[in-house]
Amino acid sequence: MIRNAGLTLLELILVIALLCVLMAATAPSLTGIIEQRRGDEVMKILREAIELARATAIGSGGFATLCRSRNGRTCGGRWEDGMIVFIDANGDRVPDGDNALVRVFQFPSASGSIRWRSFGNRQYLQMTAMGFTRDQNGNFSYCPNNGDIGLARQLIVNAAGRVREAVDSNDDGVREGSNGEPLHCD
Repeated sequence: MIRNAGLTLLELILVIALLCVLMAATAPSLTGIIEQRRGDEVMKILREAIELARATAIGSGGFATLCRSRNGRTCGGRWEDGMIVFIDANGDRVPDGDNALVRVFQFPSASGSIRWRSFGNRQYLQMTAMGFTRDQNGNFSYCPNNGDIGLARQLIVNAAGRVREAVDSNDDGVREGSNGEPLHCD
């Protein structure tokens, strides 16, 4: 008796249908993981930029400025467009002749909004030669485009130029910001 070791058309269709159902069930969780990784990347880049501005100010013995930059040469635009760090010899927050551009930062996978809130509502962060902010303690908040508040993040910068990330201290799935209140995306 000859026995065939193949699949029938019905068996093949059933296997493909089962795989489609399994993939459809896991797709939403994969989207959440991808959005979480994007938030992690944004926080990593922001932290790196703040720490570089602080180190540059200390190393140069003067001011260093971190500002939003759409073109990588001047300050302006939105934080999501990118940022620049430069030595700000005269403290005027303008990357011009006497001020050396240190680094340009881009957000390759940012799919959300970034907001900087600081004392005086200045849309730049300036560090002094001692490594302190120039009276600008504040926070950077990130909200994903999908509005999932559970994926919102915040970096808190104190007056000494130190950075910490907001945490979910009450385990409700939403991080608490610098004011102790749950983060929100508006």
